[in-house]
Amino acid sequence: MNRSMRHLAIAALAGTAIAPASATTLIVEASGFDDSSGQAVAEVFSSRAGFLKQARYTQAQAIVDGQPVRWQFDGLAPSDYAVRVWHDINGNGEPDRRAFGRNEPMVFSNGVRDARPDWSEVTVTLGPDPVTVAVDLRDTGE
Repeated sequence: MNRSMRHLAIAALAGTAIAPASATTLIVEASGFDDSSGQAVAEVFSSRAGFLKQARYTQAQAIVDGQPVRWQFDGLAPSDYAVRVWHDINGNGEPDRRAFGRNEPMVFSNGVRDARPDWSEVTVTLGPDPVTVAVDLRDTGE
């Protein structure tokens, strides 16, 4: 193999080694907002280490009475993620809680309502195909 062919082969191998994994889409659908005050917030966490400390992606939307809210997060690498959706009633950008519970409705992926759930309880796995996470903020009392 001559020198130029060797460089071409190395470049081809390097290109495949650093080629990004296919990106995918996470769709979050939320229902159960009691009123249209404030905003609906969806947060996507991408690791156990940053869970509940720093969302990787955050989107907020206005709420229309009685209508579900839908967010779409594109370009995510296939991996495990956790989703938190909450109703920011007072619009301060933080999920407020009283001393003995939440005063702004909140729910995680997999329907988990714990204020501080374990990562393993709320993760969803994204593969090459889009994944939809549907949550309901109404407290069913279960």
